[in-house]
Amino acid sequence: MPQSRQLFVHVGLQKTGTSYLQAAMLNSREALAAHGLDLVPPTKRESFELMLVVRDRYGSRRDPVSDERILRRFSDQLDAAAGPRAVLSQESLAAAGPRQIERLLAACGDREVHVVATVRDLARQLPSSWQEQVKAGGTSPYPQYLEDLQELERTGNGRNPWIHLDPPRVLGRWQRAVPASRIHVVTVPPSGSSTTLLLARFARVLGVDPVHLEPEDRPSNSSLGHVQAEILRRVNAELGDGIRGSHVYGDVVKRAFGRRVLAPQPSARKILVPAELRPWCDAVTERQVAELAAAGYHVEGSLDDLRCADAAFAADVAEPTEDEVARSSVSALATMLTARGEAVAERRSGRIVVETPGFLARVRRRLTR
Repeated sequence: MPQSRQLFVHVGLQKTGTSYLQAAMLNSREALAAHGLDLVPPTKRESFELMLVVRDRYGSRRDPVSDERILRRFSDQLDAAAGPRAVLSQESLAAAGPRQIERLLAACGDREVHVVATVRDLARQLPSSWQEQVKAGGTSPYPQYLEDLQELERTGNGRNPWIHLDPPRVLGRWQRAVPASRIHVVTVPPSGSSTTLLLARFARVLGVDPVHLEPEDRPSNSSLGHVQAEILRRVNAELGDGIRGSHVYGDVVKRAFGRRVLAPQPSARKILVPAELRPWCDAVTERQVAELAAAGYHVEGSLDDLRCADAAFAADVAEPTEDEVARSSVSALATMLTARGEAVAERRSGRIVVETPGFLARVRRRLTR
């Protein structure tokens, strides 16, 4: 009897090194294929499109025919993949509901589906989760955000953002359709561990030698200091729902302003968890560790990695001062004006420098107005 072909669906969770792992796989696509593991879909963009369709995130902006075409493309790519194993990595699949999971699995054909979740300790997740919400247009101050999360956890409400902080709840939904024996938990190593240890753990689940994976030299997902995150939060509040809820936000605010202007700023203000929340973090962690252990999932790493380290907490987590915000804001403004001035100088001198996809076309349109 021929051995069934496998598909590993990496569902994140968010802020658990997913961008790092995805970049390593994309950098090593040919080497992985040569050793029997195909990336399906083969690009990050197509994986993102698939997630949007599976989770009904397009809404009225896309018609059913287009949705079916994207699902069919995924099925065809799986059928055409030459290797015995394939991997789909998209962290937003962690929030998929039961019907959405069924939709994805229906497109997987006769593949033996395995679910892979990368998980990290709660104390490191909390600041990252707030920062991600701010990067997505959020306006809640850090203390308010932490208070809201505690309420979501207390009431058992699995709404975003808590869903990305509760691995047992995420995997419990997938276990309705995928046996526990085919669900894998990969723990993110503690701070100070080798930078490649997570990659090695992930590779073992996929059945490949980590030497065939080429990680990036620089982080794929830039983080903000506390002051810079607070500036972006305040900007979001001033922008209003019109821009924050549009497709323009990702390009103009999240990437152009957040990633290229704020992220490079030096910052001594790391976002930590108030020490007063330590008992709550420890209690939630013990519950989650117990539930993951009882579920019978395959664990790569150790569930002890999920226990919170002392270094993640601080007795006094003060909000950024107005002086800190003002100085960082002025620096950001100077950076933006410098870039704008260089662009104008290039245009006036007749030289055009292509920095990002679509840049040349936009400049040409401005010049011909």
